Amino acid sequence: MASSAAARDISTRQQLFDLLQSQMQVTYEGLKEEKRLDFESSLIKTYLFEVDCPDEARSDEGVPLRQFVQRLFSPLERKGTLVFAAQKEEEGFFELNLKHRSQAAILYLDTVTDSRFWLGFSISNATTLDWWIENLSRAQVAFDTVWLWPTFLETVQGRGVPRGFGLDYDYRKLENDPETTTYLKMQLWGGRETDHLYQLLKNDERFRDKVVLSKIRLKEFSQPYDEQLFALQDLKYQGKFTTRGTDFSTHLATVSFVRESYARQITNIENNYSLHWEEVEGGNVRLEGSAIHFIPHGFEIPVQSFCEHVLNGTNPFRLIGFTHMISSFSAYSQVVDLHTGGKLSLEVHPDLITLYLPEGVCGNSVARFYTNLQHFLSTQISVETDNGDQLF
Repeated sequence: MASSAAARDISTRQQLFDLLQSQMQVTYEGLKEEKRLDFESSLIKTYLFEVDCPDEARSDEGVPLRQFVQRLFSPLERKGTLVFAAQKEEEGFFELNLKHRSQAAILYLDTVTDSRFWLGFSISNATTLDWWIENLSRAQVAFDTVWLWPTFLETVQGRGVPRGFGLDYDYRKLENDPETTTYLKMQLWGGRETDHLYQLLKNDERFRDKVVLSKIRLKEFSQPYDEQLFALQDLKYQGKFTTRGTDFSTHLATVSFVRESYARQITNIENNYSLHWEEVEGGNVRLEGSAIHFIPHGFEIPVQSFCEHVLNGTNPFRLIGFTHMISSFSAYSQVVDLHTGGKLSLEVHPDLITLYLPEGVCGNSVARFYTNLQHFLSTQISVETDNGDQLF
């Protein structure tokens, strides 16, 4: 299907959406005839990215922006890899062509409807696309995926009818004894009753600390309601949608909801809780903002192992820490976030992790940290600020 997309002269987002509407109907008709889900390569993929795009890249009729996009989407693995970014007729709309060894993919990129949270659309091979995005998240400072924590995914699924879920918990990153390996991975697709099973697992004391929602499937109908117009959508916790159905505009409505809700949470963190000095009456200054506290419930944080395995600069946390053990039970770390290079601080104790986010450091760092704490440590973590506000 990638070749058919390449053969089209796509110059605007509306032309792209018309193509994707047609593709959506074709794949759904194939699903009905064959009585099974089509393989993912023919389905619509939509990606949500967080990009630190400099203001100067949007000047001079978009030429610097095309150059920025070209650099940003060039993978770290350059051998046998070519990327070309083509500026389309519509401002801020690009066609990205990737050739990696014998594989090829096309990604249409919307940078204009939100200057920070960009969208990518494709019907190319999913394996090639996912390799591309994963490579960028490791290689590019200005690039990050979004990080959708389990309760956020639950909210999205609540927009439609549940059709399944995926769980992904893996404590092996933090443990040194292979005999105590603890992980839980599951995918279950079906009808509305799948939500009942999810709720049973989530509320079972034997499983609830490991029931980490990583993927949802929902069937969402158009507004106003029409049972013939719907989108059957999978959404992964790093912002990748896979979609089939009969109505692309319903899918776009879901994407908009996710992007707007996520952006609102990130800007709330940055505007209300980042630490900064503010001048007050009399020429004095005071520290504004708040520490952010991650509080474990029913377990203790393995401080030394946590600092060694989480703050080592690797994915998915992307944090490199310069750590000082205050005692055998507590640590303080100056941390560099490898997305944007922002600097923050962590205090790590068995019963508390405190994060200090300086002004100007990306709030996406907090969402990434929180989401991955659940995937690798436990779901039983609450997040609050000094004044008792509950985040997430």
